[in-house]
Amino acid sequence: MIRSTEPNLLTANALNTMTPGEAAEAMASAKVGPKYLPVCPPDHQHVSKQHAATCMRPGKAPTIGNWREKASDDLTILQKWFGRHPNRNLGMTLGGEVGIVGFDVDGEYGKVRMEELFDGNIPETWQFSTPGDGMRFLFSVPKDQRIRKLTDALPSGEHQELALLADGQMTVLPPSLHGNGGQYRWMPGKGPGDVPLAALPEEVLTTMRTHITSSSFHKTQNANIGPAGRKTVRLRRGNRPHSSASFTTLPDPDLQKLAEKCHQVQQAVDEQACGGCHEERWHMITSMLVKAGYPSAALAFSELSEKHDNRSEIRIQDMDKEREVTNYGPTRCVTLGCNAEQIASCQGSVRKNQRTKTPSNTPVTLLSVRAITVAEEPTSSANYANLIDNKYALNNDNLCAVRVNGDGSVDFKPLANFVARIAKSVMRDDGAERTTMYEIDGVIISSGKKLSPVRIPASEFENMKWLSMWGPEPNILPGNNIRDSVRHAIQSTAPRAENKQVFAHLGWIKIDSKWKYLHAGGAIGHSGIEVELEPRLTNYLLPETPFNPQQAMIASIKLLDIAPRSVTLVLWSLIFLTPLCEILRQVNLEPKFLVWLHGYTGSRKTSIAKLFLCHFGNLLEHPTASFKDTANSVEKRGFDTKDSLLLIDDYHPTSSPQEGKKMEQLAQQVLRGYGDRVGRGRMKQDTSLRPDYPPRGMAIITAEDMLGGASSVARLFPAELGPDDVNLKRLTRAQQKSEKLSEAMAGYIMWLEKMMNSPRDHNLKDMFVQKRNSASNQGVHGRLVEASGLLHIGLHFGLEYAESVGAIEASKKRQLLEQAWELFLSAANEQGEKVNEVKATTRFMTIVSQLLANHSVYCDKLQATNELNLAPRNGIHVGWHDDTYYYFLPDLLYNTVNHFLSKQGEHFPISSTTLWKELAAEGLLYTETYSEKGKQRCHRLVKKTVHKQRQRLLWLKRQALHDEAKETMPQRMKRKPVSLSSDDLKELDL
Repeated sequence: MIRSTEPNLLTANALNTMTPGEAAEAMASAKVGPKYLPVCPPDHQHVSKQHAATCMRPGKAPTIGNWREKASDDLTILQKWFGRHPNRNLGMTLGGEVGIVGFDVDGEYGKVRMEELFDGNIPETWQFSTPGDGMRFLFSVPKDQRIRKLTDALPSGEHQELALLADGQMTVLPPSLHGNGGQYRWMPGKGPGDVPLAALPEEVLTTMRTHITSSSFHKTQNANIGPAGRKTVRLRRGNRPHSSASFTTLPDPDLQKLAEKCHQVQQAVDEQACGGCHEERWHMITSMLVKAGYPSAALAFSELSEKHDNRSEIRIQDMDKEREVTNYGPTRCVTLGCNAEQIASCQGSVRKNQRTKTPSNTPVTLLSVRAITVAEEPTSSANYANLIDNKYALNNDNLCAVRVNGDGSVDFKPLANFVARIAKSVMRDDGAERTTMYEIDGVIISSGKKLSPVRIPASEFENMKWLSMWGPEPNILPGNNIRDSVRHAIQSTAPRAENKQVFAHLGWIKIDSKWKYLHAGGAIGHSGIEVELEPRLTNYLLPETPFNPQQAMIASIKLLDIAPRSVTLVLWSLIFLTPLCEILRQVNLEPKFLVWLHGYTGSRKTSIAKLFLCHFGNLLEHPTASFKDTANSVEKRGFDTKDSLLLIDDYHPTSSPQEGKKMEQLAQQVLRGYGDRVGRGRMKQDTSLRPDYPPRGMAIITAEDMLGGASSVARLFPAELGPDDVNLKRLTRAQQKSEKLSEAMAGYIMWLEKMMNSPRDHNLKDMFVQKRNSASNQGVHGRLVEASGLLHIGLHFGLEYAESVGAIEASKKRQLLEQAWELFLSAANEQGEKVNEVKATTRFMTIVSQLLANHSVYCDKLQATNELNLAPRNGIHVGWHDDTYYYFLPDLLYNTVNHFLSKQGEHFPISSTTLWKELAAEGLLYTETYSEKGKQRCHRLVKKTVHKQRQRLLWLKRQALHDEAKETMPQRMKRKPVSLSSDDLKELDL
């Protein structure tokens, strides 16, 4: 490979004799400015099978994904691309981002138009020929300016045109080969080493900017009749086009709708009718429509031009066949030349690629998204004045009250130096209560300075304290009732305000007697519904329709192989159980558990949890909640994420007792919230009750530790990750395709919507009861049985949908269902053992046995014997014992156990009364039953005479503690009783 940077290596003659790989390295070494990329050779040698099967432009298609971001002038990267395959074609990026544009000149028509554009004075610059007798000129432009591709084509249908190649495009460079066998060649004396790259003349750049929205440089006065009698319009230089489409109707309704909503598609339609698009643009539009499932629209678009022929139809048919087997989505808005701001104005929000952070919106989304209403805004103080009641007017740079005198003269009483209006009245529904908000904007009258919109509760409008949100400049004059008059003037604009309703939560909601699923972008598959969420939840954004449901579900199912199935099957089942919460709630089967994903630091808990969470939106970056948040904020998010999944991240050990206690309290609150589906009751200042916010979806907690407390542990379903359990390569690949997961969920929800809006016969209860009975026979804890059964239902529905779109075969589905049930029961059994370990009675028995074993407490024999126990007696005396029972002093024993736990920063979880009750229920106590007023009653503390004193004691079966003591007492502490003679007893006064 060439490594020298000598200028003569960059001359036209030198570059034309190199391989494309050598040319790339020579130009990159010289740092002449552009960035390069590998392009497939015409014969497709050494390209991937997938590329060879799907490439529609041999010799012109990049061989790397995201080539706009990956293009490089780094020698190491170029050597990696071209080192083994130096004969790959060479490409170079164009546009304002890199500061280079190109003019593609084809045919005599293109040459004439090029001369006209430059007024016969084309600057000397880099120039090369193309194998189809074309010519390409390259120019430098100021960086970071948006310059879109423009095309001026001969209307006859022949391939003669002048095209400006700019943002989002690339050009093949010499010495690459063309599909016709020819070679791209630098023109003599016009290589990068021969002449500098000329700047595009300012007047040409101005002309381009003037016509940035046009489909070409020229417009004729006469309309031409295109194919099938359709009316086409030619553009001439100097005339701006209309903003509306050139067609009153198009032959395909989807194409018509898209052209009306997307200027780029409208521009392409105009170009196609005016002689035909450039090849690259034709491919962008047709492939976009086909990939999105609109092949008829693609065919209608192609037929607009006389260039359309039988080969065009075959290519579109091939695209439609490939749609089922490729992973590529429709053409993105940025590829067509739109920036994020334009996308947001057109589509309402910008979806970004997780890895590259570039917008991933596509124009075809407009075929299903809701219409976006942009309220008309006043442009001056006079416009605002026209909105207010005629009792008020503007005079001498003030809002004034108008008084008409008896003689017809008018007096103006100044009120304020600004005028404002109620632009919107918004009814906000969060599922618990409805609140009305006013959106107000205004203007300072003297300067015309805009006062940006502020949104306030309707209840706070009257006091006018919200005025401080605009800073100190808006000023109300002093005087009685002046403030109220300003309020009245603003409120008089309300009849012209936009009234709308917004929802402030996710999940299923019934609108007009139909169930619809809300996400951050509205309701899936339905227009006219707005959703406003708190900032941490705005990325719960799902596509309006999946581009390829089969491929999306295949990508989702592949997540099962990222880590052990004992983890991934739990998470995958939880994902597809979550949208079923509303259905299950209606049949009294609402899930009452959460998933506790735990493991050592560095086991990739959070990474895998966020990846699975991406089923609900662009959520790969930041967790939606964490243990650093307040309890109230986590509770509210659990309420807002209805029928959606909330990730609460990072429950971890800490050296700070205070921080540890705070995290445990939050964890306990979250567990009880999801385990009981209750929220904390609150009271307003006026003593009325605030709405409760119980969890309405599902949750995952990532943790490095487990909680204590049997009832808490029973409310969670565990999934444990080992240090090396996650396959990092598969994890990375899945993260790169995380957008497909939200497509999978969108398709699943649309499938569920049909089910929810049809007569109910889902057999959910039968499925649940069958699984619960199956697990109960194996002695699994009750709550964990229910969790296992519900997870299996989620898995069943997810796989049922996957099978319906052809993403999984029936045999594989059955295998996964059987494997999952075994794993769920195994996890539930293991968790059930932990429940028993942390159960209050088990904990109590363990602690007492340990205290007895190390003599922190001791019990005397009820009656003296000939045996002498030589164990030390420096502990606390807590009772007596015989061969059958321990007779404990109840309050003393309970307090001693509590004191023992307090040294560990804990306390006993239940009261002594409850503890005695549970011990009795487990058959560990001797109790006394009696009848009182016809009712059976029970004494758990039974009277016993000890040293002639009769008192109520806790009779605990000695064998129960004896077993614990044998396990916990160190061998060195066990002593054999010493047998004493009668003389010894007398001597010791025994």
